[in-house]
Amino acid sequence: MVAASETTQASRRHPATMTHAEAVERARAMADDVRARAGEAEALRRMPEATIQGFVDAGLVRLLTPRAFGGHELAFDAFADATIEIARADGSSGWCFSFLNVHSWLLATFPVEAQEDVWRKNPDARLANVNVPAGQAARVDGGYRISGDWPWASGIHHCDWAMLAGLVPAEAGAAGGPPEVRLFLIPREDWEVRDTWRVTGQRGTGSHNVVVKDRLVPQHRTATMAELSGGQSPGGAFHANPIYRLPFIAALAPSLIATIVGTSQGAYQRWRAATRDRCTMYSREQVASLSHQQIRLAEISAEIDAAELLLRRSLDTLRSGGPLSMEQRVRIRRDYAYSAVLCVRAVERVYNASGGGANYESNPIQRDWRDVHAMAAHAGINFDAAAENFGRMELGLPLNPRDPLA
Repeated sequence: MVAASETTQASRRHPATMTHAEAVERARAMADDVRARAGEAEALRRMPEATIQGFVDAGLVRLLTPRAFGGHELAFDAFADATIEIARADGSSGWCFSFLNVHSWLLATFPVEAQEDVWRKNPDARLANVNVPAGQAARVDGGYRISGDWPWASGIHHCDWAMLAGLVPAEAGAAGGPPEVRLFLIPREDWEVRDTWRVTGQRGTGSHNVVVKDRLVPQHRTATMAELSGGQSPGGAFHANPIYRLPFIAALAPSLIATIVGTSQGAYQRWRAATRDRCTMYSREQVASLSHQQIRLAEISAEIDAAELLLRRSLDTLRSGGPLSMEQRVRIRRDYAYSAVLCVRAVERVYNASGGGANYESNPIQRDWRDVHAMAAHAGINFDAAAENFGRMELGLPLNPRDPLA
């Protein structure tokens, strides 16, 4: 347990004074710089250090960090609104920004001793997370020994710690039982980055592989996915704020959807601005005067607005914190996934309506198009899985037992 004096000292060093409005304003103030570095991020295949440091300097990596450890402990609404501002400027930057914050929320659900290990020295510590159970762990005295090679570790080059999922064999006497899935909190000196991120979409996220070779993880730096998925985490018993008792996927998915919505809004705004000045190739008519273009614009904007409204409804549910009923969890997951469907549809229309010029690398709309398609492929917002369970619930059937996120 963290001593009261230690947490008080941390709070004094990093006073939690930021409001919702201030978080959004600071994120908006960074948009021009983020937009200007989008091409550099793609070339690097990771975020420029100046972008990440800008988030830190603005106090924007502690939006969901508990006050007990010097964070702002804002609601998920504030986090989503700030993420949307960054993502409008650049999707990859929005993705990394959102993960830096939501991964702090995730750490806050771990045993408090693990939080102390990370935040005692650095309340701005940057955390990566991979929930694919690509590691194999064995129980040993005091903890676990783990090895693995995890894909899709977004922002890994800039992170101080990583929370990585691994499989632990069933306890002795439970022969034939399924392995336990745990998250393991591992410091930077215990893992390596394997350069794998050569992709079409989200190039700037630096989502390379992270490799761990037979490292010891103390017991207090682990948490079971069963606890986290059910909103019954060790950290939730320590922090008074009910946001730290939210189920795992209900809290993680807003980081994905806010980024997708923000990127889609940015694509729409860029396309709208370009359409005002475009003329047809031969007749030199103003494209904005064409009724079919006006109707297309209305439909695209409505799809993006609908996606945002579904996100807002989910955030309304999260505001009261956990626990959530199974009906709430299933409906929220459906809403998240359908928000992504609507954004993909809208940005596809934007790209198709932009003409051949959108194909040039100098046109940011092609980057928006690639990024939104890549982001929407995340397993946590897969519509088929979310829709199946929603349909089963509505029809009085049990949820799909093969779905680990149910």
